[in-house]
Amino acid sequence: MVNYITLFEKFIGIIDWKLLQSYAVKLGTDYKIRSFFTHHHLASMVYFHICEHDGLRHLSQSMLDNMGDILPKISLTTLSNHNNTRDYKVFVPIMEDLIKTALGTLTKEDRLAKFGSIKMIDSTTISMCLTFFNWAEFRSTKAGIKMHTSIDGATGIPDRIIFSNAVCHDRTKMDELITDKDTIYIFDKGYIDYKKFDDYSYNDIHFVTRIKDNAAFTVIEESPVTYYKDKEELLPKDSTIVFDKKVRLGSEYSNLTKKTYRIVKIIDPVKKELTFVTNIMHLNSEEIAWLYKRRWDIELFFKWLKQHCKIKKLMGHSENAVKLQMITGIITYLLLRLTWKIVPQAQSLVILKRKIENLLLIVVTSNQSYEDLLFNNS
Repeated sequence: MVNYITLFEKFIGIIDWKLLQSYAVKLGTDYKIRSFFTHHHLASMVYFHICEHDGLRHLSQSMLDNMGDILPKISLTTLSNHNNTRDYKVFVPIMEDLIKTALGTLTKEDRLAKFGSIKMIDSTTISMCLTFFNWAEFRSTKAGIKMHTSIDGATGIPDRIIFSNAVCHDRTKMDELITDKDTIYIFDKGYIDYKKFDDYSYNDIHFVTRIKDNAAFTVIEESPVTYYKDKEELLPKDSTIVFDKKVRLGSEYSNLTKKTYRIVKIIDPVKKELTFVTNIMHLNSEEIAWLYKRRWDIELFFKWLKQHCKIKKLMGHSENAVKLQMITGIITYLLLRLTWKIVPQAQSLVILKRKIENLLLIVVTSNQSYEDLLFNNS
């Protein structure tokens, strides 16, 4: 018997619905609910992010007009109430399950293979109006929520996400994000903490970061500048490596490190001076500089999420509604990344998203390939 479904149902079929049901029971998110259950809620939020609806009212009307055969018809008030009261934590296991699947199946980048495990650390802030989001106050006139994130370097998949008030400094989350031995962590100078650098060095945790312009250090040894031995250069042609030194960070009067570190300074093609610090001694100078430049990957993830999923324009004012919207946005991103893996014809993730959005409600069979559905559809 042929099983006919919509493309949207095929797309969200990657989700482990039994896992979601088990957590819905555990957290009681369907207790006394008569129609709009937890799995309906997640499906509606994925629909919201894929179609980039303007807000709650737009989503409600679109569900009423287009999704009547897939999702139950509910009022705007009911949808708003569920966003505010249904525990967002029920969707976290789905996000974590998709992350695990993506990390295990997505293609690794060859140039990063020799470096072993690499992770980029950073955060992004979603600014909000203090009048409506006073639970997230961080300035006299502003509110905001911060998403602290660790990205797997080889796949570009976020492997750890922590939410906090925007007032929370990035350094306070280092212990939760930087935990794995024999891993290279790449982060910006907002995470500078000399005491933690020593702790990482003693525990076989490696890092590459930028040093502050006024940072004090004592030179232990001048090392020769070394380059990547391959036909393909890692840095742009007009880049110059100025020096490579072994140092102790800090001064004898303040925060002097116990361990020796390495500082590599470059001048990039636009004549900007960049100085990196690391506890990795066996890689060449060019590789150290190139590894830090890969930190841009996490900025691209944040940019994509903000531009192509609806996490900047919030459709609920409670903390629960905001976190629910952000987590389901990440779930949508992960669904797209996993789908992209089997649709190489899509030249970018944006093209794939637009294709799926445009054909969301066409009727398909469950075993039809995305290639036929998206690129050979007449």
